[in-house]
Amino acid sequence: MAKIPLAPFEKVLKESRKGIRVSDSATKEFVFLINELSRQIAQECAELAEHANRKTILDIDVKMAGRRMK
Repeated sequence: MAKIPLAPFEKVLKESRKGIRVSDSATKEFVFLINELSRQIAQECAELAEHANRKTILDIDVKMAGRRMK
């Protein structure tokens, strides 16, 4: 698995509140959480595609997975 760059995620955390600082360990934990959530969403997308008798995940699957997981 490719290593995910941390800088964009640190930027997202910093943009959440003006003047907030973010530790390296917080950024790493945030990336871990995002990775876990994205795996769950991907699994839901695959299930929706399979349910529709497709082998390809489409944008509609991603949108529906997002709505279902709220």
